[in-house]
Amino acid sequence: MIDENKKSIKKMLKSNGLYFALGLTVLAAGIVGMSALNTKNPSSVSENTTAKRETVTIYRNLTEEIEKNNVEINIEDFTVKPPEEPSTAAVFDNSAESVSEKEETAEIEFHVPLKNAMGKDYSMGVPVFSETMKDYRTHNGVDFKGVKGESVSTVAEGTVISVTKDSLNGNTVTVDHGNGIISAVSGLADEALVGEGTYVYSDTIIGVVGEMPVEAQDDSHIHLEMRVNGELVDPLEIMGLAE
Repeated sequence: MIDENKKSIKKMLKSNGLYFALGLTVLAAGIVGMSALNTKNPSSVSENTTAKRETVTIYRNLTEEIEKNNVEINIEDFTVKPPEEPSTAAVFDNSAESVSEKEETAEIEFHVPLKNAMGKDYSMGVPVFSETMKDYRTHNGVDFKGVKGESVSTVAEGTVISVTKDSLNGNTVTVDHGNGIISAVSGLADEALVGEGTYVYSDTIIGVVGEMPVEAQDDSHIHLEMRVNGELVDPLEIMGLAE
């Protein structure tokens, strides 16, 4: 075993550095400990004596190697320190998981713009026959029956992003409800009761029932379309009224 220790020492001494020097120290300490254990056995006295001599030689070589390579040993560098325990504040700090006020906003509450019976339903992208236009076309929203001049409210609170008029849909008020949800109520009378940029609440009257030229042959009604992130959806599903 001593011969093997010599080989290990020579191999490590070829590399200059603090960590090899430290390894020699540990190796030498191991030999000393083994020598102490073997002293109880009388037959190993001569071997113990040899081991002690080898230990002295190891320390002498170690000292020469350190001086030769100008290696400075700071015992504090090798002191094993226990890992620092996290503070109570660090353990229970959940600031990174805090939710912003916007994320805490309650879910949007929707309601129908007119309390009267519904007319034509959302066609799910399937063309249906139009009595007015005498052709097949998709019905991209839901109709709510009413009488001309009857008040129409927004389907939920939000911000009016446009008030437009065209030859097919009549007057249309479009509202942004947040979370990517937008509603557009068409078939309103020409009188504009809200303007672009107006913040409306669930009971805000946005207009009154007028005419929707593209569906003039149907009973008097308003037409509601809704989009989520730009995609047309069934308004009744968004409002929780789908069967």
